[in-house]
Amino acid sequence: MGTKNHLCTTLIISALLGIIDLVWLSHSQVRFSPLNWPAIGAVALCVCLAGMASRLVAWRVRGDNSRMGQFIRRASDFLGNLTLAAAVFVPLLICSTILMHLASATDRPLADPTLASIDAWLGFDWPWFLSVTNNRLTAPVLSVAYHALGPQVPLVFLLNIARRRTDRLLEFITLLAMSSILAGGIMAFVPAEGAYAYFKPTADQFNHFTAQAGMWHYKTLMALRSGERFDLIMANSNGLVTFPSYHTALGIMIVYALRDYRWLFWSVGCLNAVMIIGTLPEGGHHLIDVIAGAIVGVACILAVRKIGSYNREKAFTTPAAYPLPEA
Repeated sequence: MGTKNHLCTTLIISALLGIIDLVWLSHSQVRFSPLNWPAIGAVALCVCLAGMASRLVAWRVRGDNSRMGQFIRRASDFLGNLTLAAAVFVPLLICSTILMHLASATDRPLADPTLASIDAWLGFDWPWFLSVTNNRLTAPVLSVAYHALGPQVPLVFLLNIARRRTDRLLEFITLLAMSSILAGGIMAFVPAEGAYAYFKPTADQFNHFTAQAGMWHYKTLMALRSGERFDLIMANSNGLVTFPSYHTALGIMIVYALRDYRWLFWSVGCLNAVMIIGTLPEGGHHLIDVIAGAIVGVACILAVRKIGSYNREKAFTTPAAYPLPEA
């Protein structure tokens, strides 16, 4: 039942995001470019054809217990689960991407002065931390760890599909759904441009990090905040979430999603611990962004666990319809 709960939750969140996007788009200068539709249509067609092929092959080799038949059946199952993941995840990805751009297209004052003051109250000095980590040994390690997060998402997908763990696959997609709507809601009320844009370090102060460290989103963010029409093309979209740090939230959720694979759990856990440190100098996040991102990640995990266990708790707490007579 947990798998069904996760699937229903993701579909409900995707539908909710879609409704919010449609209403918001009609009052925003952001326009969903028509150039997106051919790509979306191609993806939808591939998903449909893959699903049909999976079912056809599974029907064709039913009852075939030969080694080749078992291999073909496994390949068909893999394709079928991959199709399921795409059918659930792609609409969520589209809706959440639109939401992030809509939330960024605001004239609300940037919250970076407040975020920096909170960091100072916590005793954290971002320029000092940048200077300490900007060296030939530390900076490359933090940069590689930071950018290694992206490939981990398809890793979780493909690993669970290969191991036939549809329950873990849908649980992870539900984590992505809940974190997307939570992060999108927060960033709509707390817009921020990031530590690099706020502190304005010179090029030589971060020369051992990547050239666009913490600033690859800045041009898009300023275009969205300009008040002029913005054509959103999905293929050209960038991550826009500054507060909370979505890298931090996603890193925590990925480690949780790999808890059944001990050979990966500890190695990815260590890698993402370094990645979270790297969100400060390479990702250009304030410390409070990272703390907020960790809270988002943990909150989503707790919520998804509760959703997955709902029916089991109900089964243990609901009295039997026909109780046994007393002795």
